[in-house]
Amino acid sequence: MAISITGFGGEIPRVEARLLANSAAQVARTVKLEDGSITPLRVPTLAKALSSTALTIFLDGDDWLTWSAVVSVVPAPIAEDRLYVTGNGAPKVIAAGVTYPLAVPAPSRALVASIQTGTPDPELSSTILYTYTWVTTLDEESEPAPLSNALLWSEGLNVVLSGFALPPAGRPIDRMRIYRSQTSALGETLLYLIKERAVSASGFTDLAGENDIQEQLPSLDYNAPPANLSGLVPMPNGMMAAFVGKKLYFCEPYRPHAWPEKYILTMDYEIVGLGVFGSAVAVMTRGQPYIVAGTAPDTMSMEKLEVNLPCVSARGIVDLGYSIAYPSPEGLVVINTSGAQLVSRNLITRDQWQRLKPASFVASVHSGRYVTSYTPISGPPATLVIDLSGEQPFITHADAHATAMYYDIETSRLFYAEGLEILEWDALTAAPDMCTWRSKIFALAGHVNFSCFLADVEQIAGATTLSFTARIIADGRQVASVQTVNQVARLPSGFLARNWEIEVESNAKVTAIALAFSPTELSA
Repeated sequence: MAISITGFGGEIPRVEARLLANSAAQVARTVKLEDGSITPLRVPTLAKALSSTALTIFLDGDDWLTWSAVVSVVPAPIAEDRLYVTGNGAPKVIAAGVTYPLAVPAPSRALVASIQTGTPDPELSSTILYTYTWVTTLDEESEPAPLSNALLWSEGLNVVLSGFALPPAGRPIDRMRIYRSQTSALGETLLYLIKERAVSASGFTDLAGENDIQEQLPSLDYNAPPANLSGLVPMPNGMMAAFVGKKLYFCEPYRPHAWPEKYILTMDYEIVGLGVFGSAVAVMTRGQPYIVAGTAPDTMSMEKLEVNLPCVSARGIVDLGYSIAYPSPEGLVVINTSGAQLVSRNLITRDQWQRLKPASFVASVHSGRYVTSYTPISGPPATLVIDLSGEQPFITHADAHATAMYYDIETSRLFYAEGLEILEWDALTAAPDMCTWRSKIFALAGHVNFSCFLADVEQIAGATTLSFTARIIADGRQVASVQTVNQVARLPSGFLARNWEIEVESNAKVTAIALAFSPTELSA
């Protein structure tokens, strides 16, 4: 009776070592396990040296941006050279490498309107109002100034406007737009653009017949983003979402500087973080999660998911492409169109999960897997990889400890900050690392002595040498160390054991390992 292992799998901590499936592992470290073989991850590759520890990293073209604080960074839906940032003080926009406050200040003083000369015709007169806005070099328009005094006016009369204010420093505001009201036959009064001019405190004369009405004032309901807006995420149709406390905010489509309060949705619990899949926002809270779905900010509908699975780490929220994953006190949760599921239920116990201290998670995605660095209750920091793609989820480990992670969706590459370096995870051009894989405990019916061992091993491209060691463990004691590959190796005799394990340490690809009583049995 031989012990033969192929189709290698990862760790399933919930299951006792003797009860694992034959291909499962007690230990799977620095290993991929993507194709059924034991294949090591590649050595981390330096992408950038840092001068200080980074808690957020972002690849902007060829340049790495770093922050010493935890922030959310989102590319603009309207221009390639802009980024939007929340979480480190007031929200900001980075345009062409220059950082500005995201909020566009609005004029606070109303204009004064007066007839230049003449008297309104009492039979043809109407009441008109004026306002104005400031416009930045990024074509962002502010909220309007308070409405001017109501002015009785009739056609043919010029109106003089005074009281224009200059904008404060801090935002590149170069224009102002002047609006005049018009009342329809149905009695609806709206404001329409009549003139755009350079920023100036000088007065303006609305000359009769020269300033026809143009588009309607778009920013009447705009509001500046709150100073403590956090958790920014991009959405389809030019929208963005973020939050403050229990309130979920949406920006005006394609206007990331405008966050109308009329779009606010309020949760029952304080929001921890957000994730987007399809046209829906997964809202992770300190209580039950929510799904908010819609194609425009004024049509978003909110559904509370009836599961008691709070989120314990905003930095542990990951977009898996088809769903959003996050750490709860019970385990890893995935939210998608089917709701919220505790996907780690059959993989790891609550106590085992709690010992990882999920509140410390800093996570991202790689090859469809959930990758997270953590600082456990006891022991050194490390990295955990959870594979959810197969029928049986499994775990692998690595020694890396990231303070920040960044997944480059364009190239499917994962980067992480560790110490004073940004490193690429499993870079294609790097040499293979050393990995460790340890089998289950094979508990046999009786005490036996296996006499030979065989490992099928292939050297990996990029490795200068092939390194392989198999440790044979019998009843908890190492009885042999084998470096021979692709041929039968003899094992020591003179003892009997009931419980057998095999531990492999290698920088090569291992496709099969086996213990047997004779070479003939291995070749069968």
